[in-house]
Amino acid sequence: MAVLTATEIQNTYAEALKLQTAGNREAALKIYLDIIKDHPRVAEAQYQIGVIHMAENRFTRAIPHLEAAAQLKPGEGAIWKIWTEAVALGGDAAAEETYLRLLKSAPVPVNIKLALQDRFGARRSSTRPATRGVPPAEMRRLLGMMEASRPAEAEQFAARLLIAHPGSAPVLNILATAQAVQGKAAQADAAFRKAIAADPGYAEAHDNFGRFLIDLRREDEAVRHFREAVILAPGLPSALVNFASALTRSGNSEPALVLLERAERAGVDSAPLHMAIGNVRMRTKNYAGAEEAFARALEVSNGKVIEAIGMLAQAQARIGKDDEALANFNRALELDKDSPVATAGKATLLQAFGDFEEADVLFRRSFELDPDNGENYRVFIASHKTKPGDPIIDQMLRQYENPRLSVTDRMNLGFALAKALEDTKDYGRVFHYLDEANRLMWAASPHNMAARRKVVDMTKSAYADFDWHGASIEGATDYAPIFVTGMPRSGTTLVEQIIASHSTVAGAGEVGEAAQSAHRFLADGKNARAVGEIPAAEIADLGREMERILRARRPEAERVTDKSIQSYMHLGLIRLAMPNARFVVVRRDPRDNLLSIYKNKFPEDTHQYAYDQRELVRYYGTFVEMIDFWRELVPDWFYEVQYEELVANPEEETRKLIAACGLDWEDACLSFHENKRKIETLSVYQVRQPITKSSVKGWQRYEKELKPMLDALREGGYVAD
Repeated sequence: MAVLTATEIQNTYAEALKLQTAGNREAALKIYLDIIKDHPRVAEAQYQIGVIHMAENRFTRAIPHLEAAAQLKPGEGAIWKIWTEAVALGGDAAAEETYLRLLKSAPVPVNIKLALQDRFGARRSSTRPATRGVPPAEMRRLLGMMEASRPAEAEQFAARLLIAHPGSAPVLNILATAQAVQGKAAQADAAFRKAIAADPGYAEAHDNFGRFLIDLRREDEAVRHFREAVILAPGLPSALVNFASALTRSGNSEPALVLLERAERAGVDSAPLHMAIGNVRMRTKNYAGAEEAFARALEVSNGKVIEAIGMLAQAQARIGKDDEALANFNRALELDKDSPVATAGKATLLQAFGDFEEADVLFRRSFELDPDNGENYRVFIASHKTKPGDPIIDQMLRQYENPRLSVTDRMNLGFALAKALEDTKDYGRVFHYLDEANRLMWAASPHNMAARRKVVDMTKSAYADFDWHGASIEGATDYAPIFVTGMPRSGTTLVEQIIASHSTVAGAGEVGEAAQSAHRFLADGKNARAVGEIPAAEIADLGREMERILRARRPEAERVTDKSIQSYMHLGLIRLAMPNARFVVVRRDPRDNLLSIYKNKFPEDTHQYAYDQRELVRYYGTFVEMIDFWRELVPDWFYEVQYEELVANPEEETRKLIAACGLDWEDACLSFHENKRKIETLSVYQVRQPITKSSVKGWQRYEKELKPMLDALREGGYVAD
């Protein structure tokens, strides 16, 4: 952007503000960032950037822009208000120090300044609600009733106190809590609201009300109160944990971790804290760290938190400690046969090993224990072949229409219903639920195609103009993994299952570390190192690091497969670092491939392009571009499998595949569906069945509904008709 005049800045700012007001925050953000790139002293743009980041729960990113705005216009109360909130929600010690130092000299009223200072000092961990003259001894007596688990008595006593001291916020808070414990939801709701109305700055009331709302599955409303509690008392332990947990459930793991680390630094060492840390680590795929956190939650609670045992088992299952995981699921169920976490977790583990019959029983039990949990239905349906008249359909439809259902649960149920209806050949109703499920996913986590485009261009630039065949890496490992890669839902799990059925090969599933290691190795901030400029010794070290990771997964195996979708991005570098590695790229008719992607929900923070038909095609184009790139440079370094040819001629194509992997033929590769290894992908059921052609040309059933995708595929030249 050229340097703007004052009038141009004003007009550009107005354009961005219009977009922001209309709800198009990201487009507005881009314009504001363009403004401050050359005009950093435009306080209004800095302020609005902070506002947008705060609205998107990017608290840490908001702080420097709000600081800049406050320094430019130190007398603006609106700037101080939201900067205070940003520091309370996402600030570390350094951010607080800067904030307090600038506040000290800011031209704001003294009473406001003192109140803001106290928020990070005397009132950091608790607030002082308006008691309306309730004697301290009476408050202690009321609290004692609750601590002694006498909520009915506490309710009656609180009601008497309120007659003498109407509007006492802490008494109203305890009254609401006592009513909630007794299941008096309507009365508790009203009492919590009165407590907050009596003293809007009462952090503990916001926190308690949030927990009450969570129990009622009113997640969005609860999050607002947890957030307000942390704003009012940035060190209130329960509020930090509760808000972080809510952020984690909504997919905002980064700000959640900031809050939890703050609680840890303050010396909190509670089971709820470690449970919350474990949940964040599960969401960010740090399963070993999650295992550690859940184990600590058990330790500090003396083994009394049964949910921690179930979550510990889930973490162990994700890192391949399957025997320990199963033992812990059973341990949790022995302590509480009605544990929803252990019931659903054990069902999922059994499903991964192909024990669909026992998993079916446990899943159905999980529906009774946790009827609003849409994810349990979606995971169950993946291995359940629904038949016409199956009562599971009506059961899911009733839950789907439940007005209390959270957005996340409705989204999961939408995917489950679409799959069940397709199973029963009720094709006319499939997209009613499928489009809505995808819309909800897209709204929660839209894909940034510009970022993807940048990564592809950067990667190609780093790998261009290099003599791949002439390069030799001294000291490179002779380890020989087999990487199976391609678009998701293209048949990669099937191909891996075939290869892993060979007696000398073990399937490691979606390890993913090779592609991630290669990307980190290549990238240097915003740019990428040209491969020709990287010392051979570093590349050899990269190969040995990849070997260490893969060997840790299956240490007993002679050969191992890694079905990592993104391996194709760094095919050349991985092969250079591991010269004996083999690559298999799986291709499928993009109409069937992209439809299959659109029909499924993927793990959080992965494949975010999957939930919009045209975005799917744009992303598919970058996949084709990268494969074409490698085919031009190193066509002999990978073998391509066409899914349609594999299912049409299984023996002929399987023999070619096994030979391309450098393996001797074994008949077991044709009986891949009998392999009992663990499968943790969306194809958990399909790969346990013999090869079928049933999914070929499945897109033709939905030509009308798929028009955006089909039009985009034709426009891109990816299909001829």
